[in-house]
Amino acid sequence: MAAKPLPIQSNFVQKTFLKRSTTAQYVFAAVALFALPICLPAHAKIAQHQEAYTSYTVQLGDNLHTLARKLLNNPKAWPELAKLNGLKNPNLIQPGFVLDVPRSMLNWDSQPTQLLTGQLLNATGDVLINNQAASAGAIVRQGDRVQTGENASATIKMADGSSVQLMPRTLAQVTQQNQYAMKDPSSSISTTWFSGAIRLVEGLLDITADKTTRRAKPFSVITNTSTLGVRGTQFRVAFEDPASGSARTEVLEGLVRTDNPAQAASAEVGGGFGTAFKPQDRVIKVVPLSPALAANLLPERVLRTRPEAGNSPQRALWSVGSLPGVAGYRAEVARDEAFTQLVLQSRSAQPIFDFSSLANGSYFARVRGYDAQAIEGYNAMRRIDIMDAPLPPPAPAPAPAPAVWLREIGVAASATAQGSGLILQLYRGSADTPQQLTLDLAQDAQMSQGLQSVPIDAQGRAVLTHLPASTGRFVLIHGVSRDGRLQRSAVYLLRLPADWATTVLAISDALQPDLPTQP
Repeated sequence: MAAKPLPIQSNFVQKTFLKRSTTAQYVFAAVALFALPICLPAHAKIAQHQEAYTSYTVQLGDNLHTLARKLLNNPKAWPELAKLNGLKNPNLIQPGFVLDVPRSMLNWDSQPTQLLTGQLLNATGDVLINNQAASAGAIVRQGDRVQTGENASATIKMADGSSVQLMPRTLAQVTQQNQYAMKDPSSSISTTWFSGAIRLVEGLLDITADKTTRRAKPFSVITNTSTLGVRGTQFRVAFEDPASGSARTEVLEGLVRTDNPAQAASAEVGGGFGTAFKPQDRVIKVVPLSPALAANLLPERVLRTRPEAGNSPQRALWSVGSLPGVAGYRAEVARDEAFTQLVLQSRSAQPIFDFSSLANGSYFARVRGYDAQAIEGYNAMRRIDIMDAPLPPPAPAPAPAPAVWLREIGVAASATAQGSGLILQLYRGSADTPQQLTLDLAQDAQMSQGLQSVPIDAQGRAVLTHLPASTGRFVLIHGVSRDGRLQRSAVYLLRLPADWATTVLAISDALQPDLPTQP
């Protein structure tokens, strides 16, 4: 009768047995550590599967040590797996036996996998894949590096349905995008399970994970100093200062596990909370996110100023309400409500943002506050219109300045400012008013010093220049009557007040007929 093969035994049993064996026995026992053929039932199923699972058929030459490492995420859980599969002796297994391994116990890295591809849903501005210009619709494969330039953005649609938006000045690499086939007790056919990971080299990612996806592993975001295992659905990851190694996470919905490998520190970050840390931080502090601004604090119109004298630049400033306790604000502007076509990103210590570089038109703008650690809060969003400021209403015509009557020649006169001088306006009183009026201006009452003549135009105006405030001059107006006689007014003193051309712009008593003894 043929000898029966020895069973596969645990490491403890193996070591004890080998120590007691002779050299010949040692060789025989070593061979017996591998599975040999035997006529036993091929499959002892788990009584009732509680979760998805995969099956493995024991091969000739398998041993407990390699199987535990190959199949299980924790090799020490072998006795539990043996129990689930109805093995009375966890140290005994034979070729052809089919092991069912539950998803929660499975070592995914050892499973057959199918590489998948993602797609660039949109690309605005300067977007590269592996240093080549890319546009919407481009395929994104495992290992591809995607980069956005200044005021550029791109969104990767991962194979598992998750959306990963790269904000401006961001470099990221798709490091894992796989699927696995599993048996599911709730389904008569195989189900598909996904694993995905992104390495963030620099910049900011805005991620929305698909809630319905079956995940073999949590979606992961990896930086040089941190690892995030995502069970959340909407969150942001920032690695904007690689030199310091500072990493930041903001969870808007769901749950994210943040790890700092340098300090073996970790933290669970739930929806409404965030964290920021450097490699040297021993504790990862979790803090609440800043709330969103109220919608009524976001103006719908951004008015672009009109150029003023001196060709000053036109500016379009968006001033929003303030949030208590924040250190600053970030604003983003896009052409679409989903913010996939980003055109501008701005940070400011004050709730005022400069949109001058954007053309007039309709946009969507969102703003959020950030704290002293740069942890950013919830977004407030508003559709805005950037437009030129309306023209100012025309200035009302100045009221006619009060006039003084020059009875000798039958005219009235008033003075209004023009720069450092004035306009002397004469109003003809009747048909007897002299024609061809001329104004004589002198420094003395005798009209002999510094005499100059200024013609009075058809509208009755004489423009006098270089007359600074507090200046006194003597004026005489003359003309010719209809019958050819020369007519002249009395000599008047023209004196401008000290606040002339600043607060006083028109006077009726610029001409004073009562002459002082000194000019």
